[in-house]
Amino acid sequence: MIVLLALVSCNKEKASELYSDAEKKQQSESVIDPATAAALTFDVADYDFGNLPSGAKVEHYFKFTNTGKSPLIIKDAKGSCGCTVPVWPKEPIAPGATDSIKINYNAGSQKGKQHKTVTLTTNTVKGKEVCSFTATLPNEAKPAAEAAKTLKGS
Repeated sequence: MIVLLALVSCNKEKASELYSDAEKKQQSESVIDPATAAALTFDVADYDFGNLPSGAKVEHYFKFTNTGKSPLIIKDAKGSCGCTVPVWPKEPIAPGATDSIKINYNAGSQKGKQHKTVTLTTNTVKGKEVCSFTATLPNEAKPAAEAAKTLKGS
């Protein structure tokens, strides 16, 4: 019985043999050393648009600094819904350098208090960084022509 157990255990594949060389390389590159990693620090990570008219289309820039020791790479940015569209720098941000992420928000027919987030996929230790904003919209939608007047200040 012991001999059978020894034979069975010797035939099992090693975990390292389950992955191709490319997969092993990708896994090793995804390990980030906290001592030398990039770090994204927002000047202000939460912004309040305040009261907006129905159907408002607004934008805000979230300024940030790479407070880490390696270039910061923002691989992707996603809004929490289709009404929030981020535009982010595609080039690496050097340590100590500042840049910003532009957020376009289209309130559409939303009503009341809104809270939206943008999640950045980065090469920081956390791997994900988040900024957010709030806006308060009327509970009853105004006709589009009236909303346009409000935005123009008429």
